[in-house]
Amino acid sequence: MLVENKIYPNFKSYSHYKKNAKDFPDNSPAKSKNYKAIVGSAAGVACALVLCSRFPKKETTLDEVLRMLAVAGAANVGGVLAGSIGATKESKERKWREAAFQMMNTTIPMLMVSSALEICKRTKQLNNNIAKVIGSIMGMTGGAMIATSINNAFKEDDEPKRKYTIKDSVANFDDIIMTISLGFRKILDYVPVNKILPFIYAYCGARAGQKE
Repeated sequence: MLVENKIYPNFKSYSHYKKNAKDFPDNSPAKSKNYKAIVGSAAGVACALVLCSRFPKKETTLDEVLRMLAVAGAANVGGVLAGSIGATKESKERKWREAAFQMMNTTIPMLMVSSALEICKRTKQLNNNIAKVIGSIMGMTGGAMIATSINNAFKEDDEPKRKYTIKDSVANFDDIIMTISLGFRKILDYVPVNKILPFIYAYCGARAGQKE
């Protein structure tokens, strides 16, 4: 410690960097955890897609939702498990909490959007494109706010309140796709936006696994 303080006053021990991974240079061992989370998340998505392909697809809202949630859940679990390799106990706990938020941010808006579209479908006065778009926007916005509020309610005392960011909104792209697939299915014949979903879920899972 004498050498560190006298000769290298800016020297920081490995234990410091292990707790503060963001201080590592890009080619350091701590940064490699990012790649582990990405690989784990991608593997989770791949496994979920293979599993889902073994079941016949039904043209129902419930089937669509269950398939999306299965892929999203596998992405988060894979990202956290791979990203937790070599991580501290506290870091692992934060990763799982981030995964819980990512799932809430996927699930709650999705359920609210699907409910809004179902109400529009069953209500004669609301069974039109304008009502479907408005209902979907309200479902996405309300669901994201609820997910963020729940996350803040269970945060640790020393953690700052979470604010909904642009990065968080990426997880809600599946709600846009759900709106298209359930309310404007003909669009999928020209623009297969639903093919983007696995990449969206892989991104969210990697974020959870990279949480420090």
